Amino acid sequence: MTNGQEGVHHELRSVLRSVLHGLQLFQLIFRMNKRYTLTSVLLYIIQGIMPVATLIVTQNLLNGVSMAWKQGEAWLITQFALFILVFVMKNVISAVQSYVDGILQTLLSNTLNIMVCEKSTTLGLADYENSEVNDQLKRANQESSYRPYQLYTQMAGIASSLITMLSSAVLLILWKWWVVLVIFIISTISFYSLLKLNREQFRIYMDRTPLNRQTWYMTYLLTNDSAFKEVKLFQLGPYLLNRYRDFLTSFLLVDRRILMKYTRIKLLYDMLEIALLFWLIWLVIQEAFHKEILIGSLYGYIQAITLSQSQMQAMIHGMIKFSQSNLYMEQLLQFLKVPTSDPVQRQKQLLTPPKVSCDESFRIEQISFEGVSFRYSGQSRDTIRNLHFTLAKGQTIAIVGKNGSGKSTLVKLLMQLYADYQGVIKVNGHNILDYDLQQIQERIGIVFQDFVHYEMSVRHNIGFGSMDKLEQDEQLLDAAKCAAIDQTIKQLPYGLDTQLGRWFEEGFQLSGGQWQRIAIARAFFRSADVYILDEPTSFLDPLAEQNLLQLFQDLMKERMAIFITHRISSARLADKILVMDNGQIVEQGTHAELIKLDGIYSQMYRVQASSFTDEGVGVEYAGGGRK
Repeated sequence: MTNGQEGVHHELRSVLRSVLHGLQLFQLIFRMNKRYTLTSVLLYIIQGIMPVATLIVTQNLLNGVSMAWKQGEAWLITQFALFILVFVMKNVISAVQSYVDGILQTLLSNTLNIMVCEKSTTLGLADYENSEVNDQLKRANQESSYRPYQLYTQMAGIASSLITMLSSAVLLILWKWWVVLVIFIISTISFYSLLKLNREQFRIYMDRTPLNRQTWYMTYLLTNDSAFKEVKLFQLGPYLLNRYRDFLTSFLLVDRRILMKYTRIKLLYDMLEIALLFWLIWLVIQEAFHKEILIGSLYGYIQAITLSQSQMQAMIHGMIKFSQSNLYMEQLLQFLKVPTSDPVQRQKQLLTPPKVSCDESFRIEQISFEGVSFRYSGQSRDTIRNLHFTLAKGQTIAIVGKNGSGKSTLVKLLMQLYADYQGVIKVNGHNILDYDLQQIQERIGIVFQDFVHYEMSVRHNIGFGSMDKLEQDEQLLDAAKCAAIDQTIKQLPYGLDTQLGRWFEEGFQLSGGQWQRIAIARAFFRSADVYILDEPTSFLDPLAEQNLLQLFQDLMKERMAIFITHRISSARLADKILVMDNGQIVEQGTHAELIKLDGIYSQMYRVQASSFTDEGVGVEYAGGGRK
């Protein structure tokens, strides 16, 4: 098989895939609203018939004028009435079609946006850390609101143009059958050339996605309030603008090349089609000149020629756009089929009951790591190596160590945010994977180091910890009290219903420490057995830190607690301290035991203690102390 034949087969397969995806999309639209979908199909069919109907009634009207002396005035009035009826119907159908299209587009956009969001909620943390999945998600978000319905309208438009073309072709076949064949051959060659160019354009779009994300990030830094202070202070605006401008310029250079190629190809085939069109029109004029046809027939044949040619062009461009939209649709479908890395979702997909059942009385009373190791995707070394430790009910464990030692990764493994680890994590003596992982997660309250500032009400910011109690004001305030933020909430304009942040109207901005207390209250709002705080006091002053941790200890008497910290003053309050270095637990024990051991922990303690002396001010950071 030659390269040309392979190319033809490849493009034909592409068109076939487009049709199959179009049919899948039609099924989805039909399931959304059968009545509107059937109405839309009927209207597109009628729209396909209307141009030829207009041609016929106009031809008959003109012939009627020429033959009025023979047919009579009544016949002429009938033709004129039909002429008016067809034109009125044409406008009414167009208006109704616009309404139906608007409804269906909104329904489909809403449905697909929800599907993309639903899929996003099933992805795991590892998926969000995967740049390829991130690119797919960005493309799906960008295109789902309008591309799929474009695919439907393009498919319907092609069908409508086909009906029009076949109807007008019948008139031409009755005149000269070979005219239709010539129009078809030239248009097919044009279609193939433009289809190849379309695939090149899509390849450029795909290759550009990572750069598009960088471009988006430049605009985010330039327009988002969270980055404003540093952009302003460090005078980053000109640099970021130049980078943004460079991206756009590089895009324009590539787009210009593609557009130039497209223009040359289109102009070539347009000239061929125009020459053919004028030649055929001249043939019709010659027949009318020799009185072989009436003036109405002259109009009819000229219109049939132009209609066949224009509808063939409409079909070609419709199929090009259809193929293009299908390429984007394929990306959307690929994203919706991305296998999740999330352990909870994987467990649900297995459809097998957990080996260990959890009833309402279930409580987590012991957690143990036995030889647990973990490596991030794409890395050559383990981030966590051979961890062994046990946490029992009523215990508080502090985890300390340098940045990058694996502290936060340990917590993510406990939360089952990653699946591909070695070793065993046990809950109450059983492998954690033998439980319903969602139920395990529901028994854990956590404050992440990069906790979320929800630009919503106080109620939502705290209530997201346990959605079933969102309207329980007393319990919300109790959780706030545990985080020592209740008095601040009571002083807000609308209390629990005060909008937080600056993104929306009447928003009240909190300080960094207050936002952190809100996040802690969110964790406490959940009736959990295990509480995990990752750098829980990074925004608090030392006195507030001590008060909060003392309160935290009092609350944990019947529960388990893990908190990650750089501050030895915080860690010394724990029942047990784990010291991590290079992904391993290198020391563990009480504060006194670790000081006596004179290892890494003792060194960190001395460095941080020296920061309170005149000589040691500023050394704290070098020793991995406070942030």
